[in-house]
Amino acid sequence: MTTTERLDGEVTEGRSGNKGLLMVGIGVGAAALIGGGAYAAINFMGGGGDQPDSVLPASAAVYARVDLDPSVGEKVAAVRFFQGLDTEAQARLDKGEWREYVWEKLTEDGGVPADLSYEEDIEPWLGDRVGLAMVPDGDNEPLMAVAVQVKDGQKALATLDKIKAANEGKEADEQFGYYLDGDYVVLAKADQVDAVKTSADKGRLQDLEVYQSDTKDLGSTGIASYWADLKQMAQIDPDAYADATLGGAEGIADTIGAEKALATGRSAGTVRLTPDAVEVFGITRGMEGITMPTSKDSAHLVNQLPAETVAAFSVENGAEWVQMLWDFYGKQDPEGLQSTVDAASEQGVTLPGDLKSLLGTSMSLSAGPGLVEAFSNMSGTDTSMPALPIAYRVQSDPEQVNTFLESVGLPPTTLAQRTDDGVLTLGLHQPYVDGVAAPQGKLSDDATYRASVADSEQADFVFFVNVNEFEKDYLPSISDEKTRAALEKLNALGWSSVIDNAADGHFTLRLVADSE
Repeated sequence: MTTTERLDGEVTEGRSGNKGLLMVGIGVGAAALIGGGAYAAINFMGGGGDQPDSVLPASAAVYARVDLDPSVGEKVAAVRFFQGLDTEAQARLDKGEWREYVWEKLTEDGGVPADLSYEEDIEPWLGDRVGLAMVPDGDNEPLMAVAVQVKDGQKALATLDKIKAANEGKEADEQFGYYLDGDYVVLAKADQVDAVKTSADKGRLQDLEVYQSDTKDLGSTGIASYWADLKQMAQIDPDAYADATLGGAEGIADTIGAEKALATGRSAGTVRLTPDAVEVFGITRGMEGITMPTSKDSAHLVNQLPAETVAAFSVENGAEWVQMLWDFYGKQDPEGLQSTVDAASEQGVTLPGDLKSLLGTSMSLSAGPGLVEAFSNMSGTDTSMPALPIAYRVQSDPEQVNTFLESVGLPPTTLAQRTDDGVLTLGLHQPYVDGVAAPQGKLSDDATYRASVADSEQADFVFFVNVNEFEKDYLPSISDEKTRAALEKLNALGWSSVIDNAADGHFTLRLVADSE
């Protein structure tokens, strides 16, 4: 049976079907709409009031939220970044009709009961925020709870009652319960709703000290955010992550199931909009399962690449990372690791030494302008090395690197290369190699790179692509006009990760829009 608590304190019991999560579908649908870019000049202001973490249990292992009423600044940024992505959606959203638009799409897909009216049954109470929590529950399957913000609790409950009545007789596992808590209605499976409420009454997530600290470190939580306690997640049966409520979270289960020794600490992240980019920012805290390299003395070779570099990837302190992971897996699976060593030895590779030499103290891979054209002009009959504008640079022992390359069939004479102050540069075209080793202008001074890659001077890992350089090569192949129009507005992509100390770090992913 389902316990329903009304604003006036009256408690009733009954059933609610899986349609009881209808408003969640609306919220998630609207979130997907925004995330997909069809977000225009929305005519509502706000952003105050309680968040979903105010009603969900402090014992949650995973928490995620979507705020469909972000800050005014983010609304303006969204208009600029996504303008023109979907003209039909934009026209509706310009009028502030995003809820109506999403409802119509759900109706078209057959996802709502026929006798429900948006104007009468949904619009009067539906708020802007949705939160989801997964809570460990001993040997049982984890509790799943969804909190949906409401403007009018009584009207929200009336709609849920209407849905419940329409779904009497459904299978027990299709029934959902719900109760009102402040400005939120909390939904869960019928046989879990009482446990969710009891757990929340013992403590709310917003009051959990480590959660407060992690949220503060995130800064602005933007239009969406998540928080996870990895140790608690490891206590949950991995099969639970395949629950339809979580969508495609099975990958999380695979990782945690295989790497429980790494399941320590916490992770949090947020999606936010800046005037020229969509940014995903995340942190890790208390990751004590491994001791991450913290040296800041590496060369950061990626920043010394030519300013015209169109794609780059880099690793700092790579040799230390290899040794750290080698020691870790040597304790977890010594037989498996030895098997890998033996197999590599048969191919002339010495582990972990050769890997440490290849990554060195600082390593970068890069590509220059004209990469696609160079590939296109390659001869199918010419067996010589193609003159491609790609380069590998490493701060390491050049002799050790060349010895390894020769052992795998790439003797030094087959590659273009040079060594400068302990930094080896290798490539397939000597003029490009020389230009990479002694550039006229540095990538760190390029405006697009700076806008795309956060913390480039401290980053331990960097990935960068100047998307504009490849537009002429891939846009003609995209037949959908809306998708092509959206991609035309994308200027560059950048990702960076910084190790703050042996157990903490942060990362930033940015999708940067064209300036016009």
